[in-house]
Amino acid sequence: MDNQKTSPSLILLKWGAIGGLLSFIFTLITKYTGLEEDFSETLGWVSTIVTLIINVSILVLALREVREENDGFMSYGQGLGSSALLGAIWGVIAGAFNYIYLQFIDQGVVQKQLDLARQKLEDQGLTNSQIEDAEKITKMMMGPGVQFVIIVIVTIVFMFILGLIVSGVLKREKSVFDE
Repeated sequence: MDNQKTSPSLILLKWGAIGGLLSFIFTLITKYTGLEEDFSETLGWVSTIVTLIINVSILVLALREVREENDGFMSYGQGLGSSALLGAIWGVIAGAFNYIYLQFIDQGVVQKQLDLARQKLEDQGLTNSQIEDAEKITKMMMGPGVQFVIIVIVTIVFMFILGLIVSGVLKREKSVFDE
């Protein structure tokens, strides 16, 4: 009875919660430090690299723990499935934090983003009618509910893609001669 194993789902729930929280914290840091408004190509690369480091680190730690709970073995398929499940949990948690933030904490952030988008469109020389059409679509896409769905889908797909690589590196399959 001392050798009880933790369910892979519980392990992924733990790491998904950690990843979702870290993603939300990183988003808040970019919002409140002004980095989001002063966006440049260099900052975009830095943000992408930080996000990639966080995602790969969490995925590696999660898959290693899943593998260790399975007596040191994990097939490529198990790793890939775990990556997708981790992405789903991560996406739901990050999306929920984002929804709560946009809906209840800082309702003005969407309007602020819309104003920045409008300014950029005006700077590009678009007509008022083109700007209004773009604003309709942008406003719909920036709603908390739509953002929740987008965050969940993008996180699942992104973690699945990362899982294709990380699972291949971390897999350790049982020998056909083992019982």
